[in-house]
Amino acid sequence: MTFSMVGRCARTGAFGGVITTSDLAVGGRCLRLAHGKGAMLSQHRTDSRLGDLGISLLKAGESADATVSKVSVSSENIEWRQIGALDAKGQAAVYHGRRMYSIYTHSIDKDCLALGNILANDKVTDAMAEAFVRSPELPLGERLMRGLEAGRDAGGEVLGPLRSAALRVSGELGMDTLDLRVDMSEKTAVEDLRALFDAYEGRADDLRRVALEPDTIPVMRSLFEASIEQIAELGLEARFPTARHRDSWALRD
Repeated sequence: MTFSMVGRCARTGAFGGVITTSDLAVGGRCLRLAHGKGAMLSQHRTDSRLGDLGISLLKAGESADATVSKVSVSSENIEWRQIGALDAKGQAAVYHGRRMYSIYTHSIDKDCLALGNILANDKVTDAMAEAFVRSPELPLGERLMRGLEAGRDAGGEVLGPLRSAALRVSGELGMDTLDLRVDMSEKTAVEDLRALFDAYEGRADDLRRVALEPDTIPVMRSLFEASIEQIAELGLEARFPTARHRDSWALRD
C-alpha cells in the first residue's frame, strides 16, 4: 500500500526520495539517504533496519546490486519485504519478496527508481519514472514531487485514502536540503505534501545559513521587541539583559 521513488541529481550529488501510503507517519520508516552515495527504500511490512543496513553499504561504496543482495540475505523475513537501492553512479536494483500478494512493480530510468506495492494497476511506477525524467532541468525536489503526483494520478494504491507522505533531499555536511513530512492527513496526503513543499520554497538556503553562518542572519524585530517586553514584565532583566545590549543584535522587519 505504498508507492515511492528515489532519485539522483548528477550535477549536485544530491539524492532524494518521496513516498506515500494509506498508513500514518511513513516518512521515518522507509527512506534512507546519503549525500553523494545513494538512497535506499524498504517497504511492505517495513523493517526499517533493512534501510539502515542498505544505506550503510551504499555509504561504504557498494553498488546497488551488491547492496540489495546483502540486505536480502540479512533477514529471515525478507519475503515479506520490498526493497530498492540507487547507488552513487545512478544505478538501481530491487528485491520483491514472494509473500507480497498484491500488484507490485518497480520502474528504473535515468538516475531514478520507482517502487510500489498494493497498487491499483501495474502502470503506477512507470508513470512516476516517466514524470521524473521528463524535466531534468528542474530541482530534484520538484522532480520527485511530480513523480509522486504522477503515481497518484495513474491510480496509486488499490485502496485509499492516502494518509501520509514525505519528501527528502540530501545536502552537504550531513544536512538535508529538504525533509518534509505529512504524518496524518484525512485523505489528501500527496496534495498536502505539495502545499507544504510550495510553501517551503526558498527556505532551504536560509536555514542552511542559520546553521553554518548564524551571525549573518538578522533577528526578526517583532520577536526581539516582544522578548524584551516579556522579560521586563516578568522582572527578569538581570537574568536576561537583552535590552541593555540592544546594539549587539542586527534586526530585520
